Amino acid sequence: MSEFTTLDLYLPPTYILPTMKLPDSVRERFRAYGREGGRRRSARMSSESKKAVARNAVVRRWIRVRFGAPDFESIGLPGGRAIDTGLADLAAGKESIESLVVSLAAPRLKREGVPLPRDLLPNAEARLFRLLEQTGGDLAHARYLAWLRQTASFADACAQVRMD
Repeated sequence: MSEFTTLDLYLPPTYILPTMKLPDSVRERFRAYGREGGRRRSARMSSESKKAVARNAVVRRWIRVRFGAPDFESIGLPGGRAIDTGLADLAAGKESIESLVVSLAAPRLKREGVPLPRDLLPNAEARLFRLLEQTGGDLAHARYLAWLRQTASFADACAQVRMD
């Protein structure tokens, strides 16, 4: 009898792989290939890129510990994708609407257990409004308020799903 169920036939292969019994020698070879690929990738990256990857990994680990998932989007929190993007942009040192929103809402997000990087963007409120004004023109104020409402809704939802 096969170790696959009828459901496995309809799932993508990534869901089937964990159920496969591979010999230890094959598993060790896959691990070695992964390590070698990681070394090659690391050799091509700049030191700033390496730091950004490490910062992002730390944030993802803290989110998993505090909220039980690797990112906020997968939990289904309102605005989770925007907060995930903002955290990733902050880790990479990029200025974006999302990173400015996270910097602006940092005190509230920190209170709700969201792991924030040390380096937040200064003067986030004015910079966010200026960026929204460049991209949205007359609607900048309405978009600014919508971002704030979405972030407040996210923070309220964090308080409900936090595990600790």
